Order: sequence, then C-alpha cells, then structure tokens
Amino acid sequence: MKNGKKLVALLLVMAMILSLAACGGNTNDNSGSNSSQASTASGTAEEGQTAEPGEVKLPIVDEPVTLTYFNADDTNAAIITKDWNDNEFYKEMEKRTGVHLEFETVSSADYQTNFNLMIASGNLADLIYVGASYYAEGVDAAIDDGYFLDLTDKVDQYMPNYQAIRKSDINYELLSTTDSGRLGAVYELRQSKQGPWLGLWMRQDWLDDLNMEVPETFDQWHDVLTAFKEEKGASAPLILNFSGSDGEFGTMSAGLGVLNNWQLDETGKVNFGPYMDEWKEYVTIMNQWYKEGLIDPDFMATDERTADMAKVVTGATGAFAALYTMPSLYESSSEDPNMNLVPVNPPVKNEGDEIHIRLRDSYTSGNTAISADCENWEVALRWLDYLYTEEGALLANYGIEGDTFEFDESGKPVFTDKILNNENGWTMAQTVSSYLCPSAGIANWSDWTRELAGVPEKDQECYTVWSEASDDWRLPTISLTQEESTERAALYADISTCVKENTAKFISGALDIEENWDAYIAELETSGIERAIEITQAAYDRYMARVDS
Repeated sequence: MKNGKKLVALLLVMAMILSLAACGGNTNDNSGSNSSQASTASGTAEEGQTAEPGEVKLPIVDEPVTLTYFNADDTNAAIITKDWNDNEFYKEMEKRTGVHLEFETVSSADYQTNFNLMIASGNLADLIYVGASYYAEGVDAAIDDGYFLDLTDKVDQYMPNYQAIRKSDINYELLSTTDSGRLGAVYELRQSKQGPWLGLWMRQDWLDDLNMEVPETFDQWHDVLTAFKEEKGASAPLILNFSGSDGEFGTMSAGLGVLNNWQLDETGKVNFGPYMDEWKEYVTIMNQWYKEGLIDPDFMATDERTADMAKVVTGATGAFAALYTMPSLYESSSEDPNMNLVPVNPPVKNEGDEIHIRLRDSYTSGNTAISADCENWEVALRWLDYLYTEEGALLANYGIEGDTFEFDESGKPVFTDKILNNENGWTMAQTVSSYLCPSAGIANWSDWTRELAGVPEKDQECYTVWSEASDDWRLPTISLTQEESTERAALYADISTCVKENTAKFISGALDIEENWDAYIAELETSGIERAIEITQAAYDRYMARVDS
C-alpha cells in the first residue's frame, strides 16, 4: 500500500513539474544517531507497562541522539536562518535532553507541496510537524499506508505526561483520536481554551467623526459603509476575504446563518453554506453593495485571513477581517495618527438576531507526527513528553527564568524586556520566534495567553465581542475515513470551483442572480454536493457518537 501511495504522490508532483531535489531525506546516520534504539535514562516503565506522569529525568538518553524534523519556516523569526538550531528554545532543549534536531525547514506557503514531495520520495523525517493535517486521506490512512507511526499502544508507556493531559478533557481526546480510536500524532494541547482570535474590525475614529454607532444590522452597515465612502474617501469601505476568513467565520454571511464551508443548519444537520437558500440572500446584498462601491473591487482576489495592510494603513478601508494581534500594528503604521480600530460582529437582518457562526474555540493548533521509519521513536516520544511537564512547558512558552521571564508576586511567569522591549528593535512576535518555542514550532503543552503581553487591552476586547456570537452551527473537527476523504476531495474540486466562479459573478453583477440561481444550484448537484454532504454527515455522526460514549 505504501508503495502505491508513493507512486500516486510522485505522479502528482511530476504533474506539477516540481523536482524531488527540493526535499531533503531522512539522515538518521548522522553523528549521534545509530541503527539501534538509543539507551534512555533510568526511571521509565518496563516494556508494555503504563508509566506515571511526573518529572522527566534528564538527559533522556545516555548517548547523544539526532532526530530529523520536517517543519515550516516562521515569517516572524528575527533570525534569518535555515536552521532552527539558532533558536534559543531548541538550543536549551538539546542541552537538557541530549537530543539534537536536524531541521528540514520548508516555506510555509509551499508546505503542502513539500510535504507531498517528502511522501513521494519515501525519505521521511523522524518528526513531521502538522503531518496529520496535511495527509489528505486522514490520519488512519497515514498509519495504514505506512507513513505515520501508530502511537495508540505507546503513549501510556513513553508519554505519560502527554497522556494525562490528553485524557483530562474530552475536547483534547476528540481532537487527538481518530474515529477508529487510534492516535496518529502528538497534538499541541492548549493550557486553556482560546476563544475566537479572528474577526471583523472597524474604524471607531471614523464612526466618532461621523457621529455614528457601531452598526448591527445590514441596513446599519450599509449606512456606515456609505458614509465611509462619501465622507472619508474610502475606496474599499469593506474588504471581503472570500476564500480566507469568509470560509472560517463568515465575514459578512454569518448573520444569515451561512459561511463558505461545511456547517450545520438550523435543524442540526450537516449542510454546505453556498448550497443553502441564505447564500442567495447573502450574494444579493453583496451585489447591491458592490454596485454602490461599498466593497473592495478586488474582493475575489483576497484569499488571506487578514486585510491588505496597505489598504488599511492608507485609509482605503474602514471595515475588514484581521487576527486580534494585527490592529496595533495597523495603527502604529497608519498615516492617520488618530486611527482607532475596534472589534465588531457580522451584520444581522434584525436587531437582536442571534449569530450562530463564528470562529470555533480552539484547544490545539497543530500536531507532530512520528514517521513509521523513525528508528529512535522511543526517544522521539520521550523528548516530546518532556514538553508536557511543568518544567518543559515553561521552557517552551516562556524560556529561562532570569533571561526571558521572571515570576511575578502571584507566581505567574511574565516576560522580561528581552522579549517585550528587545534591544535589537524586534517586535514581540519576532523575539518569541527567536528565543522561545515558535507558535507553530513543535507539539507542546502551550500557553496561548503569552501572546497577550504584546496586545493592547483594548484589542483584547475582541474576545468578548466576538464571543457574543455562538458557534453552534460550526462543524467540529471531524475525522473522515480514507475512502470518504478521497471521494469527498474529488467532489469538492468541482464544487469549490463552481462556488467561487458563480459567487464572484453574482456579487459583481456578471450573472443575474434571479435568472441564474437555479442553474447554479443544478451545477452544484451535478458536481455531487448531495453526496459530499452525505459523507460529511456520516463523519459528524461518528464524532457525536464519540462525544456521547
């Protein structure tokens, strides 16, 4: 099976006219690595036994060991290097554990392509970041196809600290376990739930100048955007992020109960937003706003989560989607010193209407898979388990006491000026990526609240504002079988093309909505939308069965 998958992946890569030379191979014969399992420190459980969570005896190996690690770069990193071993966190991890990581770092933008290249080459790194998310046919398939190590019967013995945390919350268990009950990767688990970190922002200073309130309904939004255009000279009063945030929280459609993605409807059944009647209502409103010049004319070219920074800082727009960490950067970079951004919710039809769609609360943001070819998999698991101890998690999130953090009077770690006011003039995001475990660095027991040290209190209000909406019509992270994933992906290729092309034409006016809506729905049905919904419903039903079990 593995050879067959390798051939398919290789053919896909060749079809894209890409070279396998772009991907490095597994180099387990490097200094410190050998063909036999490395001897670990004493105090671990005997073969097949369950270990107890607690402190990890360091170093975890008697002799130095090298593991290869396939991961993505980080645009926030202040150190311009291809080797993450220049990062202080990874340096300290090697000092404490005796394990050296040899990084195979690829571009974040081309991660999927490079991941496919690695699979096609058959030269897998020992550790693979977000591997479980990028194997198109799912985690179970990655195990069955011989790429990912099945960890189901290994975590009790080799990762007792991770296992204790993983089993402490049903959300952690559901995220980290497939429908078949297997563990195919080690998941980053957050020490506390993170609310919606992506949403809409609006120019409060413009509202104040215009003596207007934050809009709630579509009619009120229309009036505000019109004023932004006519009184403030905004050429793109509203920026739509059709393929980015529109598919994550429904930038302007959430108040109508739909988004550009799989979702639940008011009956609790799986549906697809652009296939629902409310999508017609959404594009009708957007078409009217487009004709009036209230929407960025380049809306279909905007696929990112966040707005074009140039349009924000130059005053071309007054309403847009952005991560909660971005407004302070926009304000400090703006040509207008009075810029003041505030979080807002998508519009609704009538005042007081409930919104059922927003970005889901998150309990994880990535995972690290262990290659089935990893010879030192025991070492890899123990190395990762250290990051789920109190000591290891503190290192990953805050670094070294007296250097990058100190404890305050209540015993909470707080960053020093090395992080907050770096002498090199780096931003906090850059210092975190340089001195600590990057936000997408390696699976660990992560404290996302460390980010708040670099976010003004007024911007943190977004968590309260955006959480006013419910996420009960958002699908949870479901698990498709290999066959389901393959079939739905094939169907979705045509479905997504149909949605993108027709939605663009509906909003721009290239297609008359009333005259062409039925033809659009018929095209979706011909493309297999009903079967795709059926597949997704089956996966959701299995998820709910696990919740109820």
